[in-house]
Amino acid sequence: MNNIPEYTVTQLNRSIKNILEEKFQYIKLVGESGPITIANSGHVYFSIKENDEVISCICWKGSYENLNLKLEEGTEYNFFGRITSYSKFGRSVYQLIVDEIEYSGDGSILKLIDERKKEISAKGLFDQKYKKTIPKFPKSIGVLTSSSGSVIHDIIHRIEDRFPLTKIFLFPVPVQGKNSHIEIIDYLNLIESTKNIYKPDTIIFARGGGSLEEMMPFNEPELIERVFECKIPCISAIGHETDYTLLDLVCDLRAPTPTAAAEIAVPDQNQLFKNLSEMNSIFINLLKNKIMHPMQTLMAFEQSTSLISKKLFDTEKKLDQLINVNLKSINSFFDKKKNLIYNFHIKVNDFNPKQKIIYFNEKIRVLNNSNLISIKNKVKFFKQKISLLHRLVNSSSIDKNLKKGYAILQKDKKLIKDIKSLKGINEFLIKMKDGSLIIKK
Repeated sequence: MNNIPEYTVTQLNRSIKNILEEKFQYIKLVGESGPITIANSGHVYFSIKENDEVISCICWKGSYENLNLKLEEGTEYNFFGRITSYSKFGRSVYQLIVDEIEYSGDGSILKLIDERKKEISAKGLFDQKYKKTIPKFPKSIGVLTSSSGSVIHDIIHRIEDRFPLTKIFLFPVPVQGKNSHIEIIDYLNLIESTKNIYKPDTIIFARGGGSLEEMMPFNEPELIERVFECKIPCISAIGHETDYTLLDLVCDLRAPTPTAAAEIAVPDQNQLFKNLSEMNSIFINLLKNKIMHPMQTLMAFEQSTSLISKKLFDTEKKLDQLINVNLKSINSFFDKKKNLIYNFHIKVNDFNPKQKIIYFNEKIRVLNNSNLISIKNKVKFFKQKISLLHRLVNSSSIDKNLKKGYAILQKDKKLIKDIKSLKGINEFLIKMKDGSLIIKK
């Protein structure tokens, strides 16, 4: 029994610690992270598990803050660190001191993204009914991207080529790193809280291509929920066309590239000019039709007045003929009466009925005067009616209106009816009662 090594508790713990640290100076350990606890000191305590096997871990505050990812329970990572033992406060364990963590391949990242997608989708944040309409003619666009690199320059150049009236506000944010999504959220809060001209009509999230790990900030649930709550329409342009993030699903529109996002956000001024030109042609044709219609109406009115004048002339002629015929008929009637009376007079003289003769003479005289007055009144009535019709026709004629002081403006024998029609004319004709005059602007 004397050959058995003898140790104190302290000596044994230190020996075990030295053996572990010499044997496992720096290792890479692949496994799934267990429950995570962040102490008040900022140190992070967690476990790594594989099936039923578990090893305790610690990541000091300084190392944790320098990690390029957010450590989450249930996700498989590659852990880098050194093995050591810990034997204080009533327990003796060995543990891995972690100073670096990375995702364990794309499969691990895709699994994490898929789990987050299912969880967020169940809340309805990706539903189409919540999508906002992108403004057709935005006055300003806010771009959240890195201030360096080609992405922002490509967006600026594309927008300036397509629709230079739109202002571009750059909000410089980190596009990768553990806390970059927090800075993006802070910028969104700042943008929506502002009440001045720097509040854009549309927001574009943009970054160039990269690995799945580099794009993980755009898969963070906190950022997805904040973008969903954003009142400003958002366009996602993260990576290349084949790249995929949860931000693409929550934004109101997804662009395959940052350049494509710029094309979606603003209209093409060349196409707008073409559309305006086509609309201008349509408007001119409509205007011509509007001008031609009154002219045609005026010509139809002129023709109708000519027709009325002709009818009045024919009516007057017929009236004259009727008057002549009636006068002849009356004269003939009176001649016959006169002859009859004369014959009666002769007979009366033969029988000398003096009183009867006086009576009949007076009666004939009264009848004759009454008939003459009636005829004259009828003739006078018809002449007044004809005169009134003449005045009506003459007052409606173009020549009569010209004599009153009116003037007619014409261009290529077409009437000019308003000031607006004069704006595009360099020369026009003024027609007055005593002649015509050409006016040049």
